[in-house]
Amino acid sequence: MLRFIDAESKHKDLLRDTLISSKGYWGYTQEQLEQWRANLNFEDAYIARNIVKLVLDNTGLIGFFALIKGEVNELDHLWLLPRAIGKGYGNKVFEQILSEFALLDITEFYLTSDPDAEGFYLKKGAFKVGEVYSEPQNRMLPRMKYVIVTRT
Repeated sequence: MLRFIDAESKHKDLLRDTLISSKGYWGYTQEQLEQWRANLNFEDAYIARNIVKLVLDNTGLIGFFALIKGEVNELDHLWLLPRAIGKGYGNKVFEQILSEFALLDITEFYLTSDPDAEGFYLKKGAFKVGEVYSEPQNRMLPRMKYVIVTRT
């Protein structure tokens, strides 16, 4: 059973460290991960302004996600710790993300995917709409759109 709790300013380092640990699963060098860690900060205003949820199972924190409601609605972050990857948690978290957007009456959103996660989002029903350049990664990242299908 997963639980989703609101992140607070006191969780800034936890969010950053979870993101870096998750990226580490995909084989990035320790040097690259530490460079990203040094340049990544979650600001108080970001946490207060957006929907940022910690994801917990019965053992504790396993990841987080962040949604931006605005002119362009965005799944800005979805990260799971390595111990939680490949166990079906991503599917459950994505269901929660869809529920969160539905509560906001949002029927479509965008995301910029890490290349390693692109297949996951495609399987969930997102489609690629282009690419965006990531300066920290020095490469192009898939830009995707997801349309929430409501059942009647």
